[in-house]
Amino acid sequence: MSSISHAYREEAYSFPVLPGNMQRSDVQRLMRRVAPAIGMNDGQLTVMLAMIDETRPSDWVDPTIEPVCFAMQSNIAALTGKDERTVRRVEAVLEGAFGFIRKDVAMNGRRCRFRRSDGSEYRQGIVFSPLIEAMPRLIELEADLHSGRIDRSILKQKISAAKRLVKSKLMDLQPRFPDDSSLREAADTFLSWPTRFYASVSVDELHEHLTEVSEVLDKLVAFSQSKQKMSGRADTDALQYIQDTTQDTSVFCNGIVDMRAARKRADVDQLTAQPNGCAVSKVRNDRDPQPADKTDLGDHLTPMRLFYLCTEEMQLQVQISQGDRLYPDERDFTNGAIDRLQPLGIHPSAFNDATDQMGSMAASLCIMIIDRNRFHPATPIKSPGGVLRAMTRRHASGQLNLNRSIFGLFQRKHGS
Repeated sequence: MSSISHAYREEAYSFPVLPGNMQRSDVQRLMRRVAPAIGMNDGQLTVMLAMIDETRPSDWVDPTIEPVCFAMQSNIAALTGKDERTVRRVEAVLEGAFGFIRKDVAMNGRRCRFRRSDGSEYRQGIVFSPLIEAMPRLIELEADLHSGRIDRSILKQKISAAKRLVKSKLMDLQPRFPDDSSLREAADTFLSWPTRFYASVSVDELHEHLTEVSEVLDKLVAFSQSKQKMSGRADTDALQYIQDTTQDTSVFCNGIVDMRAARKRADVDQLTAQPNGCAVSKVRNDRDPQPADKTDLGDHLTPMRLFYLCTEEMQLQVQISQGDRLYPDERDFTNGAIDRLQPLGIHPSAFNDATDQMGSMAASLCIMIIDRNRFHPATPIKSPGGVLRAMTRRHASGQLNLNRSIFGLFQRKHGS
């Protein structure tokens, strides 16, 4: 009997508690500070804070019990001025996308607590132990935000991405126009840029350098477009696309290209489902203007089509990068992807590895797919960083098919 009692006590004292001297109120203050950085909107934060208010403060620091919100969705809706459907949707996001709660409720959604005859307590509700376990990384995130390290990291990644595009443009244009003085000037400027940044470089200096690189890129894009018009080549607004991610390299093309001759149907259908919610099936909606065959995908990956496949959060970042230009281009999707890394919990090194393996645009499309598939109806992505690394490994082994995943987004968006 004593051994059973000892085992019960060990099990009872197994719940996580807040680190150091933190209290429930400190959790709420911390969440208000880091919410924008992790992609939590005001409505989600309001509901979450209201549910935390419904827990006992002592349960956050007592290892024998878990902090649980017993309030029904109707009560939380009344407290926050929202409807029950919104509260239900926020609960799903807090559990799935953020991983901050665990829903331990009855089949009918009932939440309750009562004391058994042996003195133990039966509890059903919204459990906040996962949020307690997330505290160390949220505290670290707050420190990074305070020090400006995240801003520096994001700026450095955007600069590197823009420089890669400048280099790519120069490699394409200089052999075709070797005597052009503006291209020589752009090349000299490119060679004068520092290859790395030291800790002493300020955020303002990084902003200035990003502006300089972007201006050179704008000039190269304008030069390329002017030469296209003079030569009579089609000057389309089609975004550079990934011709075939199942092969060793990603091929980009400025124009609209018939891809049917580039690969066989078997090349598209042979791949297995993407990890954690990226699997899709064939297009079935003949009324939709999208292509009815996977092999036509490249013809339809225009900037605006891709833009509307992004989440609202990524669309905003793409628009910020786009500025006054008529259409977004590759740099805008890359910048938008970089801005989504921190909110998605993806380490910059994972994106850098993906970029090195498959190129900036392919890596950015991976982020777009991951971001959207956090809300996949059947298999939502719960570990964005892990999925990105898995996609990078698949590309390296010739098994990644972004076309298939993008078609899955088309299908869900158009209700097919």
